[in-house]
Amino acid sequence: MSIFEILNYRIFLKNRLKNLHKNGRGIKTKLAEHLNINSSLISQILSGKKDFTIEQAVKVTAFLGLQKLESDYFIILVQIERAGTYDSKKYFIEKREFLKKDSLKLSKRINADKSLTDLERSIFYSSKIYSAIHLYTSIGKGKSLEEIMKRFDLKRMRAMEIISFLLSVGLISEQNGVYIMEGKTTHVEKGSPFLLNHHTNWRITAVDKAERISDEEMMYTGNFSLSKKDFLKIREELVASLQRVIETVKESPAEELANLNIDLFWM
Repeated sequence: MSIFEILNYRIFLKNRLKNLHKNGRGIKTKLAEHLNINSSLISQILSGKKDFTIEQAVKVTAFLGLQKLESDYFIILVQIERAGTYDSKKYFIEKREFLKKDSLKLSKRINADKSLTDLERSIFYSSKIYSAIHLYTSIGKGKSLEEIMKRFDLKRMRAMEIISFLLSVGLISEQNGVYIMEGKTTHVEKGSPFLLNHHTNWRITAVDKAERISDEEMMYTGNFSLSKKDFLKIREELVASLQRVIETVKESPAEELANLNIDLFWM
């Protein structure tokens, strides 16, 4: 359950506590201890008889391990419930809707480890080979120039040109002739002039790969009709899923290279 689909913080909290530990057993007590309050107060809050203070809401977001935008949204939901006047409730509802729109921006939900200047981006996203070699150096204990040349069928001069650039922007480092990834992820946000290049480079690769797709791999293209409400619901599910994918990738040992393309748009 994504918090951005929820309008009442209690619904989200009940669901998250249930999934945190053994269907929620004992987790309310741990939350109460974290907040330094009686566990009976947690039950009263979940039943709607009382609300968290703003200070408690901040601590709850830390207990749940929410990201920055998720934490802001949770605290706003608490403020809506605590609002004592029509004007104040309206104000916080407007803030809630602003955060919901912000949550649709992937750049707000995905943290990049390395930020590049516009000039560096213009080079990095000019060809897929830069990100491919960047990723390749994460496998094992790094890769030598010869391994990079062989894997990507590159001439020595071209391989050295790419490696020199990745070294200069801090995306890789060199140790005894072996190149090792430094910045784990990069992200080009919506509205960037380099976004089209990035999408095009890898979608062309995907189309080419479609002719040689194996049973272990997967590609899906689907056209369907649906409501605008369900379109937004699917989009949120995909973004939430993508966040989980990225967290999995961050913890996954580097063994091979993979590419993920996801498209969802009105025709």
